[in-house]
Amino acid sequence: MAVENSTWRNNVWLVWFYIVFPITVLIDLQEVIYPSSFLVPADAPLHFAYKAKQDYIAKFNDPIVQWSPETASGHDSWMGLLMHLEFFFLLPVMIYAMYKMGIKQKGTSGPDELLFFVYALYNAFTTVICIYDSFYWDKTIWADESQLWTLRSAYYAPFVFVPLLGAFDMGSRILSRFKAADAAAEAKKIE
Repeated sequence: MAVENSTWRNNVWLVWFYIVFPITVLIDLQEVIYPSSFLVPADAPLHFAYKAKQDYIAKFNDPIVQWSPETASGHDSWMGLLMHLEFFFLLPVMIYAMYKMGIKQKGTSGPDELLFFVYALYNAFTTVICIYDSFYWDKTIWADESQLWTLRSAYYAPFVFVPLLGAFDMGSRILSRFKAADAAAEAKKIE
């Protein structure tokens, strides 16, 4: 199968993965990956990550980031599903992509492009769900509407728009493959 070696586009993807990977493993999935002894005590090896998450929560009071199975009261039960999908789908895709495009410096094959296309659409869609949910948060907690706007635009929106650009990139690569296959099939018919 042909490999797409669009180096600059692959490098853009790599930058995305190198930014998102530490956020995923150190912030988003803290409760899923690490025991509290790695996070909470001040001398714990990952206390800096725990502190960063607590500072974010103190600043924005983001109920999505505060979610845990213990705090789920039915309303946010979907968050558990998203966290498991982040652990079992998004995280392995990021690791694979960083290995393939970063370490091995290989281009993308058709199956890779489909995988990254699904990854990008999933990433954008789940973030849209979070933004939509933010319009229904308790208004007494969010007296300062500008802080909520900052949360949506600065913290959530990039996780919609950058993956959508990535989906467009991978979609265009897949479409190029279809066009090339159609042209080859048409040329074979003429022979």
